[in-house]
Amino acid sequence: MTGESVPEYLLDWARLSGPARVLLAARDRAERRQLGPRSSIAVDLTGPERREVGRLLTAGWAQSDAPVPTRTLRQELVKHGCTLEELLVALGGPLQDRPAETAERRATLAIERRGALDLLRGLLGAVPEEESPTVDDALLRWVIRRRPPGERAESVAAVVAKLPSPGDGMLLPVLAAGVAQDAHALDKTRPLGRAIARFLALRAALDRTADQGLSVADVLADLIDPVSTAEGWRAAWAAGGVACDTVSSQVLVLNLALVGDAAAVRLCRVAHGEPVWLTLRSLTGTLGLAAPGDVFVCENPSVVGAAADRLGSASAPLVCTFGRPGVAALRLLEALAPSAKLRIRADGDRAGWSIVNGLLTRFDRAERWRMPDGFAGFEEEVLDELLDDLSGRK
Repeated sequence: MTGESVPEYLLDWARLSGPARVLLAARDRAERRQLGPRSSIAVDLTGPERREVGRLLTAGWAQSDAPVPTRTLRQELVKHGCTLEELLVALGGPLQDRPAETAERRATLAIERRGALDLLRGLLGAVPEEESPTVDDALLRWVIRRRPPGERAESVAAVVAKLPSPGDGMLLPVLAAGVAQDAHALDKTRPLGRAIARFLALRAALDRTADQGLSVADVLADLIDPVSTAEGWRAAWAAGGVACDTVSSQVLVLNLALVGDAAAVRLCRVAHGEPVWLTLRSLTGTLGLAAPGDVFVCENPSVVGAAADRLGSASAPLVCTFGRPGVAALRLLEALAPSAKLRIRADGDRAGWSIVNGLLTRFDRAERWRMPDGFAGFEEEVLDELLDDLSGRK
């Protein structure tokens, strides 16, 4: 005897090829709660295997191609002193309750997912309660994906905590090395890199909802996966103050007279009177303002274009951050700050005021340029006044 109620000869029968296959299928059905009294166990058996099973059932069944009736199998086993469940346990150990285990896993996953979403929504900033389902769906599709939600959310939070503060900047390999001791940990080919880029793109999109008076659903419906294009990838990281390389981060300037051995010095000299884009690479080396004085700083390229059209080489030095300052813009302003009084402005929306306040905090000698308290307009709305300042007219 094995156990208390399964005869040894029955176990010997159960280990034969045909019975073993039938009982394996029965165990699977039992663990899925699909072995009711009217059920049957269909297994593709060979002739010899059917005869092995038929030793417990009937010779007539062995000659047929019918499945094994669960009721008949149970009845025959009882005649030999055990139940079907007892035989299955004796052969393979305790039966699992798969539906209960699945329900428990789902409940645990739901709790973990809720905690992950709460964490990520906290990193996004205030989200209106009525918009939470839309944002949660975007976080699940874009950031968490199929990874364990808690693990992914914690990894994202760890990287976000290391992002540069407003007004600072950082290269992507430097950030990756700092958080994972691997300069390639946040590459586009790595799951964490893609998750962070999607999170940053989502955060930037949500920032635009308040600035532009749009609904979260409308903005997210138009959001393009930043992983799908090189431009989107760079823009997503730039929104977090991170440059992917030394040539994609740029700053637009006009009439900036520089000294030093950086390539930007030669570029500005040749392009005097014309707007010129300076890359982070071109700003590498020694760099400074040729003569002390005012340097005006704006947010939008339209101001630079208008200054070039109307004033040309007569315009005062002008730097355009092209939105939130990236690594190139910050490096340039750092180089100018010792000898320049930075006169800073941007659009009067939330993002613009964030730019201005961040730069004012960073640079001691900086001041606002036509940005009185409460200003809520766009730069183009005060363009004539800005051009007067750039021309030197009072």
